[in-house]
Amino acid sequence: MKIDSRAHGRRKHTCAIVRAPPASSSHALAFGSGAPELKLDVQWPRWLGDALGWLLQPAAALAKAVNDSDLGTTVGGLILSATGDVKTRFEAAERLVAIGDIHGDVDALRVALKLCNVLGPNDEWVGGKTVLVQVGDQLDRGDTELAVLRLLYRLQDTAPAAGGKVHILLGNHELMNVEHDFRYVTQGGFAEFAREVEKTGREPDLSKVPTPVIESIKAMPQWMRPRALAFRPGGTEATLMANRMQVAVVVGDNLFVHGGLKPEHVTEPDALETMNKNTRQFLLGKADKPTALRGGKSPVWMRNFSRPVPETSDCSMLTRTLQLTNTRRMIVGHTPQAAGVNGACSGRVWRVDTGMSSAYGGIPEALEITPKRVRILTPRGVQAGNSRMRR
Repeated sequence: MKIDSRAHGRRKHTCAIVRAPPASSSHALAFGSGAPELKLDVQWPRWLGDALGWLLQPAAALAKAVNDSDLGTTVGGLILSATGDVKTRFEAAERLVAIGDIHGDVDALRVALKLCNVLGPNDEWVGGKTVLVQVGDQLDRGDTELAVLRLLYRLQDTAPAAGGKVHILLGNHELMNVEHDFRYVTQGGFAEFAREVEKTGREPDLSKVPTPVIESIKAMPQWMRPRALAFRPGGTEATLMANRMQVAVVVGDNLFVHGGLKPEHVTEPDALETMNKNTRQFLLGKADKPTALRGGKSPVWMRNFSRPVPETSDCSMLTRTLQLTNTRRMIVGHTPQAAGVNGACSGRVWRVDTGMSSAYGGIPEALEITPKRVRILTPRGVQAGNSRMRR
């Protein structure tokens, strides 16, 4: 079955999806000039779970409906101003909980959410007015990434009816996938995207895919292609992330980011808002990757505040960042903590990546912040925050 052929630059590219015989479990994805030049079979295991029907729908149909509100326009899980600025600061919550990196393990995610008392037996939101923040790295290293995203998105959509809210942050692994850096994707992670193409029977719309992107995907092994199409800037999954995730958010006086923020990141007025806005445009395929996200010291990559015992200079840098952002504490993930959720720099930073995914073998835990106290939620019970202060 051949799908739409469009001109890209001087060449006319055709994408064809050729169905295998009913008894076969292969799926062919072909790119070419004129008639398909390259036909590749994608294999996947039959044991994978039910496919997500929305995976290859048009991006506009995947995003949550746009609604007007007093604070701006709500798109997916974000609130946008008339100029496209992304709302980044939110009022203090009666109860605030944070969970760390998930890495494709939906079972570990469910354990963490139930520790937070926000997830019911049918994956429904039961957290009332609780505000939940997941600090990034939903992707890679595990086989149930789509189930992780689907669950988080569902909670993000349904929590507001009970007075709650769910913030989902971008980690380095989400951005790596958008840039087609698939070093940490499992074979199961590739296979579930290939299975979606077969299950839904929907073919990706390539009419707006830039020629260099098509050429790049053509050069990939056949089993990478469905995932690459979904995560490319402007692709289905990248668009969902653009409308549901941010680099950083502030809830009350709590600053959340995947890796960390340095003073250089936040010296300009509305620096956080600008960072979130520019990142959204990048994910939508409308702009280049923001300068602030480039390099090993970017907000999704830096580890200064996640060392087992941060240096005095790191704590000083943290203090300056908090002053510039008018916040009290920073909550980060990115670096697995052997000690579990813990604090450092006299409680000015909390590290919530416990390596909960099966890839690491850590134990799901969560951080709870209320106006009166900070506590650590563990499978063995609740611990006072100051019982795990590293410096």
